Amino acid sequence: MDSQERATFVGALTTEHYVLQSAAGTAISEAGTRATAFVLTVSSSMVAVGFTVHDERVFWPFISAVLPLLFGLGVVTTVRLVETGLQGLMYQQAIARIRRYYRNLDSDHSVYFGKYSRHNDPADTTEALAMLAAKRSPEVFSIAFTTALITTAIAGIGTALLIVRLGGRDALPIAYPAGAAAFVVLMVVFFRYERARYRDVVD
Repeated sequence: MDSQERATFVGALTTEHYVLQSAAGTAISEAGTRATAFVLTVSSSMVAVGFTVHDERVFWPFISAVLPLLFGLGVVTTVRLVETGLQGLMYQQAIARIRRYYRNLDSDHSVYFGKYSRHNDPADTTEALAMLAAKRSPEVFSIAFTTALITTAIAGIGTALLIVRLGGRDALPIAYPAGAAAFVVLMVVFFRYERARYRDVVD
């Protein structure tokens, strides 16, 4: 292409770069807002539960209503955080592609366009993950993984409490392992789901 066409293209590419940065910022902001709202809801609910532990007539109805609500909120929040994380990664891939083009415009000045990856010619995904400081297993270090830990812990606690409620104190030896098993199973399910979603983008 001639110089005029190249200038027009670079201008359009710069605009696209700004749009992608704005979209990535929006995704990050949404993820932070959702995660914060979920954690605050859980913490305030646990404080409220603390005021009911001295009266079983209040505790059991209250905990029976709160835990399923928190679990459902956690599932919805976690799934959405997986999607926003993927959106952010895809935006960073596109930005990495544009930045590579910038670097190749003038080899004499390419040093001014920093690279996040150590590779001389990183792939879009490699550069994007380096931008996000999550070069390996990005799904493990995501916000969604954190909310999933809280959500599955709530499910494990709920399972243990349900067994105690039905079987009394004699069921404690069963309740603890059952709660732990519920936690582990749900974390495995979540991890497989999130890993599958990330593999669609990373691979």
